[in-house]
Amino acid sequence: MSYYDPARRDPTISRRPGNRRDDAWIRALLARVPVCRVATRWNDTPFINPTSFVYRPEHSDIVFHSNLAGRMRANAERHQEMGEQVCFEASEIGALLPSNDPLELSMQYRSVIAFGVLELLEDGAARSALEDLSRKYFPQLRPGTEMRPISENDLVRTSVYRIHSLRWSGKENWEEQAIQSEEWPPLAQL
Repeated sequence: MSYYDPARRDPTISRRPGNRRDDAWIRALLARVPVCRVATRWNDTPFINPTSFVYRPEHSDIVFHSNLAGRMRANAERHQEMGEQVCFEASEIGALLPSNDPLELSMQYRSVIAFGVLELLEDGAARSALEDLSRKYFPQLRPGTEMRPISENDLVRTSVYRIHSLRWSGKENWEEQAIQSEEWPPLAQL
């Protein structure tokens, strides 16, 4: 039987205290990572959607967009209706870390896991979120100058989401080498 029960232990608390990172570290990672994954479900069927996103500290939310129709939209509507949370993940991956101990094979990583409430945005809120997304990835392109402004027609052709009421955790393992067994010759970093 597993020792983990999310009803008894907050899922945002990492089991390895030495790898935990604070809120400032989490915000910095979210500002630079280009891709996230949003996990939703329909009854017992899970779904993970990789997508671009932006964390907006002034709103304490994460926004992204997807197609007007499809599994993400259907799951989002259902989550919103039922008040269920979604899970968000963003990470950076570094080197693979070999070890002479098969249970210590590892990799360098930095990651954020967040839980929150998913909401479909409309009208001005959707436009603002799309503008924030554009600024994150293309800060040199300004609506009305280098690109056309987001139109009403654009807004009816996409689904814009926000994840709010965030609870999160950040963790990092960026060691130069994996743990080696003393019972076997150590491996050099590849």
